[in-house]
Amino acid sequence: MKKRGSLRQSIRSSADDGQITLFTGMFFLLFLAVLLVSFLQMEMIRSSSRYAEDALAASGLASALIDVREYGRTHVLRIQDENAAYERYQSALKANLGLDDNWECDQKKLISGRVKVENYTIYNVKGDEIEYCRMDLAKPTWQTGKVGGTFAPNGQMIERTGVYGEISYAVRGIWGFTVQARKGKLVDVVGEE
Repeated sequence: MKKRGSLRQSIRSSADDGQITLFTGMFFLLFLAVLLVSFLQMEMIRSSSRYAEDALAASGLASALIDVREYGRTHVLRIQDENAAYERYQSALKANLGLDDNWECDQKKLISGRVKVENYTIYNVKGDEIEYCRMDLAKPTWQTGKVGGTFAPNGQMIERTGVYGEISYAVRGIWGFTVQARKGKLVDVVGEE
């Protein structure tokens, strides 16, 4: 039997191999589960981002109330009344995102919590000059810039008359944690050439 002791060691060795295989399998299964949950969370955030971007683009176009008389005379697109444009933007944003009077979304999976307009800026371009107005709580402030040297908050260069809107909102994760998100979109208004 002492000579066959090596046989006994080989039995222990195969039992250890089974435990290692079981542990390795459990580790890969757990790793795959975490990877799958992370992928689902990223897709939820990506879907929320696309949903907000579409709503921002549509709302920006809805708020671009150009001065038709000036466009007819000079073919220059100009958004004249910043207060009316901002009110129209807020109204369109509420409709496009499905927000209630408290600025909360019915689609809690895409946007959970309150939506806040962080930035609304109108850019009027005439030749090489840019006149832009940022809507603040106190009052709208007009400033000037040059084409090629003025950028929207998202980094896009201003080349045409347009509207920039940016919102912040919360996105609820799979395990109940929330992430604060911000989305901005610059919409150019283009006339007939």
